[in-house]
Amino acid sequence: MKVKPLPGEPLMSATIQPAVAQTLDEKYCPSLQIPAVALCVEGWEKTFRATLQKTGSVYSAKRCAVSVYRMAMPPLTGHQSIRDFIACAAYGMLLGAIKPEHGTKLLYAAQVALSSVAKPSIKPDPKPKEPRTPLPPPPTSAENKALNAPPKNDH
Repeated sequence: MKVKPLPGEPLMSATIQPAVAQTLDEKYCPSLQIPAVALCVEGWEKTFRATLQKTGSVYSAKRCAVSVYRMAMPPLTGHQSIRDFIACAAYGMLLGAIKPEHGTKLLYAAQVALSSVAKPSIKPDPKPKEPRTPLPPPPTSAENKALNAPPKNDH
């Protein structure tokens, strides 16, 4: 899946295709189809496994994995990157990689960043609109009487 980034946005969401998105069943993990989320999760899983194998400590493995998850989150620049950041923060809370009290702060930061980014302009319709035909003037009282008069019987 190739996505063309908007002008001035980083290429992160357009070029990354992490392995996790392909290894997990997409039916049960639709969030992993978002490249930024898949990258964060892949970093978390690899770091957790490596640290656990090296230290034997689940606590140390989680702490290291959380740090990598956060470092892999996209920057708060441009609409798409901010949307990816929000997706990573939300998925991180679901995964347990981000504590809810930290997640709310991350989401607030994303909200502030989103309000400071210029909204993408909506291009006007290229075809000119046809001028409306003016409505006819309302009937005069004489015309109104003629319209409402009972039909004449010619027989």
